[in-house]
Amino acid sequence: MTPQEGMDNTVTPSPGSTPGAAGSKTVSTIVLLAGIWYFFSPWIYGANAHGNAWNAWIVGALLFIFGVVRVSRPLGTAGLSWFNALLGVWVFFSPWIFAYTANTGRFINSLCVGVIVFVLAIVSARSSRMITSGMNHPLTH
Repeated sequence: MTPQEGMDNTVTPSPGSTPGAAGSKTVSTIVLLAGIWYFFSPWIYGANAHGNAWNAWIVGALLFIFGVVRVSRPLGTAGLSWFNALLGVWVFFSPWIFAYTANTGRFINSLCVGVIVFVLAIVSARSSRMITSGMNHPLTH
């Protein structure tokens, strides 16, 4: 071993092994679970026969699909987090758009799911940004 070899202590993290990637996966898992919940919520709140139940089915399925993709590839799919943030805003305003504010349970559910998805999608997107910017600089011991 030469003296120069002993001084080189840089480590390049592998994709998906950084602490930020684990956090992004955790947050994306919660978003995909929120998608499952939102998908089934029309049945839970007795609104599955209403014409606007399709909104929860489509948005819930998209949240689930994007969450699965984000969990499997957190570094290359940060754009999906921003799309999830838009879906969170859509879910939040959907009781007024589709006029179901009188169904209190469903109304509160949409507000809660919308806020949760929006906040977690922003957290996931920001953590992905930090991961990718951190990947440009090697870690040192």
